[in-house]
Amino acid sequence: MVKIAIEGCCHGSLNQIYSHLNSKKIDLLLICGDFQAIRNKSDFKSLNVPLKYQQMGDFHEYYSGLKTAPITTIFIGGNHECSTYLKELKYGGWVAQNIYYLGSFGSLYYKGLQICGYSGIFNYGNFIKSDLNLNYDEVFKLPLNQDSIRSIYHVNLKNFIKMCLINDKVDIILSHDWPVGIEKFGNKVELLKRKPFFKKDIELGRLGSPLNKFLIHYLKPKFWFSGHLHVKFEATIKNQNNNNNNNKEEISLDMDSDDDQEIEFESINYENGNKRVKLSEELIMKRKKPNSNTHFLALDKVGNNRQFINIKEIQSSKLNHPSMNDSDLYYSKRAIIINKVVESYFNEHKDRIKQLDLREIIKNPYKLTLVSELQVKVEEEIKSLELKDDDLKILDNFKVVAPPTSDNDISDLKYYKNNQTDEYCDKFNIPNIDIDKLNENVRN
Repeated sequence: MVKIAIEGCCHGSLNQIYSHLNSKKIDLLLICGDFQAIRNKSDFKSLNVPLKYQQMGDFHEYYSGLKTAPITTIFIGGNHECSTYLKELKYGGWVAQNIYYLGSFGSLYYKGLQICGYSGIFNYGNFIKSDLNLNYDEVFKLPLNQDSIRSIYHVNLKNFIKMCLINDKVDIILSHDWPVGIEKFGNKVELLKRKPFFKKDIELGRLGSPLNKFLIHYLKPKFWFSGHLHVKFEATIKNQNNNNNNNKEEISLDMDSDDDQEIEFESINYENGNKRVKLSEELIMKRKKPNSNTHFLALDKVGNNRQFINIKEIQSSKLNHPSMNDSDLYYSKRAIIINKVVESYFNEHKDRIKQLDLREIIKNPYKLTLVSELQVKVEEEIKSLELKDDDLKILDNFKVVAPPTSDNDISDLKYYKNNQTDEYCDKFNIPNIDIDKLNENVRN
C-alpha cells in the first residue's frame, strides 16, 4: 500500500502543507493545481492574480535550496500559476528538489501506481481558437498581455488528445477543474448547502470542464483528484465495460453565446437515438477491462478550518513495474511516445488541425477520430522503442536556472532554458521549446 496525501489548491503555502503532514509518515504528496512556483518578483508578471492579492509565498525557499521538501511532491498547474516557469518545463520536471511538475500533460509511475494528469482549466472560447492550437509558442511570446496571461493556462486541443491516448488502466488522474456533472454521483444536496451559488452553474451544466466529463467516463481511473472550487466533495462512479457505441454523452452548446456559455448535457444512445452516429465516424479505441469504480475527490485551498488535505492508502496495481524496487519516479513509456507523436503531428499537419470542427468535438468528443489515427502511430512507436528500466527512471537533475528572489529583484520577465526539458527532448527525440523565439521581444 502507498500512503498518499492529496491537497487541493496550494497557493504557494508549502510550509503549511508540509507542517500539516509532519507526523503522518506520507509516501507521496499530490497537489491539484494553483501551486504558484514563484521564484522571484519578476515571475509575478506571469501570474494571473490581482496585484493586491499577490504574495511571494514559500516556494522560493525550496527553489533556492534554503529548504527541501520533506515528502516527494507531484503537482499539476491550475489557473493561478507562474506560467512562464511551468512552460519552461512543458514536459514536466523538478521545480525544486523533491517537487515534481507533471507537465502540461504527463504520466509517471511511483511504487507501481500510474499517475496521470494535465494542467490548466477549460475555457470554451479559447479551446476552439485555431491560433492557440496551431501557433501556441507564437501566442505566448513575452510580454504577456491581458489576454495571453489567461489563455496560457487554458486547456488546449493538443493536451486533451494526449489525455485521450492514455488508454491503459490508470490509477490516479489529476486535474484542476472538476468534470461537469460529477455532482450527480455524490451528495449534491450537501454540496449546495456549503456552496449555494453553485446551483446556477450546475443547472446550466457549466460547473467544471466538459472535457474532464468525457475523460473520467472514458478513461475510468481508480481515482480522480481535483481542486479549483475550494470545497471538499467526494463522488463514486460505478463503471461499466460498455461498447463504444452505447451510453455516450453529448454536450449541446449555445454557439451564439460568449466564453461563459451555457452548456447542457444529455445522455444519448447512438444506436437507438435520433442522433445516431456511424461507428466509422467515431473515435474507436481498444479498451481494457475498466476499473470497477472511479472515486472522485475534490479538496479546498490551504487555510485554517478548511478541508484541504486528505490521506489515502492505495494498493499498487503494477507489482512487476521497476518503480516497485525503489522510491524514485519513473516516466511512463506510453506518455513519452504520446508526446513525441502528438507534438510531431501538430507541427507537420497544421492544415488538418485547422479543419477540425472543435465546436462539434466539444459537443461529442467521440467524433475526434484523429485520436484513433494517432493511437495507431503510438502503438507502432511503443513496439519499436527499446528502453531499459534505468532509461525510464526520472533523474535528480534539478538546477536553479532563474535567479532566486531578492529585495532588489526588478528584472524583466523572461523564459529560461531548462536543462531538464533539453535532456528529455534529446533523449526521447521530442520537439523542444523555442525559448529564444518566446523571448525575442524581451530586452537583454
